[in-house]
Amino acid sequence: MDRIRICDMKVFGHTGCLPEEKENGQFFIISCEMVIDDIKGKVTDDLEDTVDYSRIYKVIEERVSGSYYDLIEHLAYVIAGDVLEQDGSISEVTITVSKPDAPINGDFRTVETEITRRRN
Repeated sequence: MDRIRICDMKVFGHTGCLPEEKENGQFFIISCEMVIDDIKGKVTDDLEDTVDYSRIYKVIEERVSGSYYDLIEHLAYVIAGDVLEQDGSISEVTITVSKPDAPINGDFRTVETEITRRRN
């Protein structure tokens, strides 16, 4: 099993339960770990033989910036499906969505969820 990770993308979006979260938006931190049974590009050194992670980045960025979901759990689930659709060689994907400015009255670094989806 081989893995490719995109770590700590900072993307502005509008996911949240409160009206002001949808209206004003906030930054989310997104990480994506993709599991590939065998990345042929590790031997061939050819982009066609691996996952184009710049394309995956764009898909995630577009989903986060264009969505108005209530829950970060749902956002992570949808992103995971988007990533699986992009490349048939990805057998499993784990998406972490962090919300550092969650509307909680307290001292914390972030609130986050981690969702894993596997290809059927």
